[in-house]
Amino acid sequence: MRRSLLIVTSILSMSLVSCDKAKELVGKASNALKKGSGAKDADTGSEVDATQQKLVDQNSEGVIFRKDLPFPQRLEVRTTIEREMSGRFYQTSEIEKHLNEVKGTRIFVTKLERSGNHVRYTLEQAGFSNPLEQSNDEKKLVADPFKQDAPTNQPVTFQKAGNDWKAAEGSGFRATVLSKQLSPVLADLLVENALAPRPLWFGKRRMKIGEQLVVSDSTLPMLLVGNASGKFTLKLESFEPVAGHPCGVFSISGDFSRKKFPDFEGVFTDEEVTIQAGKIWLSLVYPIILKEEFDTIQSFTSGGKGGLTEKGQGAVKVSVRREWKILKP
Repeated sequence: MRRSLLIVTSILSMSLVSCDKAKELVGKASNALKKGSGAKDADTGSEVDATQQKLVDQNSEGVIFRKDLPFPQRLEVRTTIEREMSGRFYQTSEIEKHLNEVKGTRIFVTKLERSGNHVRYTLEQAGFSNPLEQSNDEKKLVADPFKQDAPTNQPVTFQKAGNDWKAAEGSGFRATVLSKQLSPVLADLLVENALAPRPLWFGKRRMKIGEQLVVSDSTLPMLLVGNASGKFTLKLESFEPVAGHPCGVFSISGDFSRKKFPDFEGVFTDEEVTIQAGKIWLSLVYPIILKEEFDTIQSFTSGGKGGLTEKGQGAVKVSVRREWKILKP
């Protein structure tokens, strides 16, 4: 199955809080994180994992977004991506073109596993739900209007050999084709999917609730990898775990463009994105992004070598959630 993963960064412009209010929020957040069981995941109600909580560096002067710890080499990351779409989207091939006015939610669930120089990718779920045809109680996945081929959940394993990533021996024809397409960019994919640390992260200065920073040009790899340009303003709003992992929650405003960014299905996307509202969850322990929620207006062109080309323009509400687990040796 070919699909375009529009991996973008979320934003939300928020008003400044007073100094007294900021101090109050810092105190509450600090107590919650130090207790571990006090901070709850807004989605699942899960508490901060005690092992991860011990690694949080926070005191009355603020929190440090750590980047000094050795990055784990055995990981499992299950990612759920939902895109609620409304706009004009179409596919083209050498012989035909399909134009659709699309309203509905495109859903992907993937699992990535890393053990040192081996990475295994599995597409666990892919589909489309149309809210116009079904009530919430009856909501279910239907055929994706963009795709003609059914997705495969056959795992694909990549192995690093020197500086290159190749299909692991015995992985099959599909893995061999994908490895040729993705080898030059697989390092970026690992960063984007939290299997490798971001190349640039926060400094050693502590941050408090309400503080802002601008990300652009040389600092853009904090949020975007690949051939990208853009500018964002972030504001630290609160602290909250994602699947038990302690995070700082930022509102973020801005826009970006990115060229030829890949996904694990071998689809490369050119995208221009204006993000109207949203939040982003950044780990307090490692240089990774674990959750994004945002409303966007975007245009994109995507496709793989020899396959269909997708183009679209419209409103897309994006939700990305990564369940990030360290595996035992």
